[in-house]
Amino acid sequence: MRNRKIKENEWLLIAIVIGSFFNSFMSSSLNIAMPVINAEYGVGVAQVAWISKSFLLASAIGLLLAGWIADRYGRRNTFLAGNVVFGFISLLITVIPGFYPAVVLRFIQGLGSAMIMASAPALIASAFATSRRGFVLGIQTTFTYIGLSLAPLLGGLLTQILGWKSLFVFNFIFTTFALGIMFFGVKKEWRSETEKPFDLHGYLLFVIAILGIVLALDWMNRNSLIGIGISAVACYAFVVYESRKAHPFISVTFLKKNRYFTNSILAALINYATTFAISYVLSLYLQNIRGMTPVAAGIVLSFQPVMMALFSAYAGHLSDKHNPGKIASYGMGTISIALFAIGLLVNETLPLYVLAILLAILGLGFALFSSPNTNAVMSSVDAGSYGFASAFLAFGRLFGQFLSMALASALILLINNSQATLFGQEGLLLATKISFLIFGLLSCFGVYLSYQRVMSQAKNRC
Repeated sequence: MRNRKIKENEWLLIAIVIGSFFNSFMSSSLNIAMPVINAEYGVGVAQVAWISKSFLLASAIGLLLAGWIADRYGRRNTFLAGNVVFGFISLLITVIPGFYPAVVLRFIQGLGSAMIMASAPALIASAFATSRRGFVLGIQTTFTYIGLSLAPLLGGLLTQILGWKSLFVFNFIFTTFALGIMFFGVKKEWRSETEKPFDLHGYLLFVIAILGIVLALDWMNRNSLIGIGISAVACYAFVVYESRKAHPFISVTFLKKNRYFTNSILAALINYATTFAISYVLSLYLQNIRGMTPVAAGIVLSFQPVMMALFSAYAGHLSDKHNPGKIASYGMGTISIALFAIGLLVNETLPLYVLAILLAILGLGFALFSSPNTNAVMSSVDAGSYGFASAFLAFGRLFGQFLSMALASALILLINNSQATLFGQEGLLLATKISFLIFGLLSCFGVYLSYQRVMSQAKNRC
């Protein structure tokens, strides 16, 4: 019986690793392909970013719902369903033409991705002992970053030789493989022992608040105040409503009491808000300003995820032995330094080896942050809330990624003051510098939040 459990856990980890790999591979490889996609559709650099933003938006608003589904109906079943949606939509994107259908399909694919991301860490937390959780999460994170490592080079190669839609064919094949491993190799199911009713009204207020921010960032003009107003009203109504509910969609009381959990989620959101658009911005810089091919640009960009892949498992192992919040704080500090350095140094003639070294330093910081922060989140809740915690963490990550893409594309649009397909090199370079400096400032705030949880934990022990 014990050997069977070990075998099932091995298949479980393999399936999750494959799912994590291709989730990250698709996001990063599409960023490399953006100039090519824009050349095909001719919608403009800022507009073509919706190929990524629609996916991230759907994932963000679907994650907490997916977490509830995982706790209620089973984390294995949720993982399987997410892979079905993710793989099937990949196939549809290759055969249905047009920019706007691609955006809609990517939105639906984002909902499938939400189910995968909400269930994967919850499955690991459910199946593996607490003493090994950080290490196993580190393995998952390592393969996530291997996906990011290979995406610039392999994604650039596929895009250059076979076209950008080949990325989705590649994804479909291996998503089907992960689906088969989980379906046939893992029979056990994990779900919460207590059934909580779904808070539909709270969820709708939450979605409205998110959409208000999205509209504000997408418009980036005087109408943005409308989006901010909608979001502010919905947020206030959400807090008031959820505070009075016996079974809220998100427990405001829990977030106030468990500051370690809350600050860990906020740190994740800020971290991804400051780092996700790096490959998008630098892909434009390397290809449009430096005149590099997608493959050559991919080689330079791969230095960051390679370092993430090399050190993530070790960082997860460290978080099993030491305070994971403290390790994650050091990681964010390293990220801040690298972001400021790139923002200050980037120009038309910056030696590419200098950029590669700075990206490698950034990747090391990211490795020190990611798996320890995930361990901190999952260790701060009870077993019945693993799905919720996993989904909330994934929401912070995905909404941070969306904010990162929205801020970067909005800055490019504002500085160039045009929706033309090709922006001038001076405007694009200025947007690149400002983006990295703003990301550096936000990352400093993330360091503060991350370290605050460590201080609050120390006070509670005293």
